[in-house]
Amino acid sequence: MNLKDKVVLITGSSQGIGKETALLFAKEGAHVVVTYHLNEKKGEQVFKECNKLNKALLFQLDVTDEESIKNCVEKVVDKFGAIDILINNSGVLIWKSLLEQSNKEINLQINTNLTGLIKMTKAVLPYMKGQNEGIIINIASIAGKRASINHEYASYCATKFGVRGFTQALSNELPSGIKIFSVNPTMTATEMSDFKGVPPKKVAEIILKTAKEEIKADQFKDVDVENYL
Repeated sequence: MNLKDKVVLITGSSQGIGKETALLFAKEGAHVVVTYHLNEKKGEQVFKECNKLNKALLFQLDVTDEESIKNCVEKVVDKFGAIDILINNSGVLIWKSLLEQSNKEINLQINTNLTGLIKMTKAVLPYMKGQNEGIIINIASIAGKRASINHEYASYCATKFGVRGFTQALSNELPSGIKIFSVNPTMTATEMSDFKGVPPKKVAEIILKTAKEEIKADQFKDVDVENYL
C-alpha cells in the first residue's frame, strides 16, 4: 500500500513505539494523528516533527474514556474525511505479581490495553466500512502468546492474549476491504520496560511494513516482531 496522504490514527504516540511509528508514517507522506494521554509536551514534539512532513493533527486521548474516544474520532473525520489506518498502541504494564497489584492497577491495564482498544476499534470501524477499506493494527505482545517465567505480569499477559483473540475474531466479521493484524513485539526499550530490549524504531519498522502489506501474516493475522529482526 502507498501511504501517501493516508490518514493514520495512532493511540499512545507521544513516546516509545507509538512515537517512532508516527515518525515513520509521516516520512512515508501520511497524515498522522498523534495522540497523547498525559504528557502534552511530548505529544507536541512528535506532532511538530510529523507536521513538517505532511499535515498532522494532535489530540489528547484517553482510551479508557468513551467521550474522549468519540471526540477524537469525530474530529479526525471532520478534518480529513476518513481514517484509513488505525494503530491501537496505547498500553500500560504494572511490574508486580498479581497479589501485589491493587484492583485499580488491574483495572487500569485491562481498560487501557484491551477494553480501550476494543472501543477505539468500534468507534473507527463505521467510517472504514463506509469507505469499504481500511487497516487496523493492534499492538499485542509476545507476552500475549507465551508468558515469560522471568517476569511477574499476569494481568498484562491476560490483556495481550485478549488483544490477539479480539483481532482473530474480528477478522471474521470484517468485509474484505478492511484488514486487521496483531503485531507482537518482544521486549522493547521503552519507559514501560525501563528501556531494556529492542529499539522501538525496529518495532515501528515492522508496523510500517505490516501496514504496507510487505509482511505475510499467518491465517490468524499475527505478526511476531522477533521473526523479522
